[in-house]
Amino acid sequence: MTMPAVLLTADGRIVLQDRPRPTLRSDQVLVEVDLCGICGSDLHAYQLPQVYHGDCILGHESTGRVAAVGDDVADWAVGQRVAVNPNGNVDGTCVYCRSGRSNFCRQATLETALGLQADGALAPLMAAFPGHLRRIPDGMGTLEAAWVEPTATALRAVELAGELAGRTVLVTGGGPIGQLACRLVHLRSPAQILLMEPAAERAQFATDSHAVPIAAVDDRNLVVDVVLECSGSAAATSTALKLLAPGGILVVVGAGPDPGLDSATILLKEIVVRGSYIYTDEFDRAIDLLATQQITVADLTTVISPLSDALTTFDALRAGEIMKALIAPGTHP
Repeated sequence: MTMPAVLLTADGRIVLQDRPRPTLRSDQVLVEVDLCGICGSDLHAYQLPQVYHGDCILGHESTGRVAAVGDDVADWAVGQRVAVNPNGNVDGTCVYCRSGRSNFCRQATLETALGLQADGALAPLMAAFPGHLRRIPDGMGTLEAAWVEPTATALRAVELAGELAGRTVLVTGGGPIGQLACRLVHLRSPAQILLMEPAAERAQFATDSHAVPIAAVDDRNLVVDVVLECSGSAAATSTALKLLAPGGILVVVGAGPDPGLDSATILLKEIVVRGSYIYTDEFDRAIDLLATQQITVADLTTVISPLSDALTTFDALRAGEIMKALIAPGTHP
């Protein structure tokens, strides 16, 4: 039997086509996908062959319910609702897992990551290992559960920034990760949150994200303590370095072909630069933040589309017409 799916072809195209339904191994769980977000990196998957493998179903921001359980799997039952950690299939024994840095586990992030190297959630059904799955509270909305993965990504970046109470924080890039970062920073009692985002369609979300658009600030005299770089823009990174106070912290979440890092400025101002790569236990804490509505995301969800409209939705995202799109591949959106 076959099912429709959005996949990255071996030659770098994103297409919607029929694929065989997953064959469940004895050590896997079959998930019926309720919602799957389209990540900004999905739009450029063909440019990232080191993490995105060709001929693979896309989709790594998802939630669903258990549809079947392999014979060798314990502790999971049909009908249980889950948030899917695409990087959760850690081996547990590598040097990174043993040191609490499972975000560098090769098995989890470069071999079995769902939607990157293993078939993901832009299809009605997905086979996952138990380590990929997290139970979600009964009262948690399906929409919120679809936001766990990007929230975890933003949460790690915020935590790497250190103490934020009373500090001025600049977030560069007003896409979903940037908006989430602003909302997470707000929980840490900063003096001020600023958002640098040139696109009016995205900058308009700043107020609801507890941030002041950079255009509304006299940036000739602006000095900030922390920058969370969420855009991948070299220009944004360059501006961030100029605005940072001596001893300031730059956390890099977005990546682009040109880093925009001026080593002289970093040296002369003793700026601390930290990379933020996916997440570890932040995934589980993101579930709690969303389930308890400490972080809200409904306003950031621009559109929920059926799988049949996925390619049109990809085009709208590339054109900057929408903030965040979720796809409902199955029968229980």
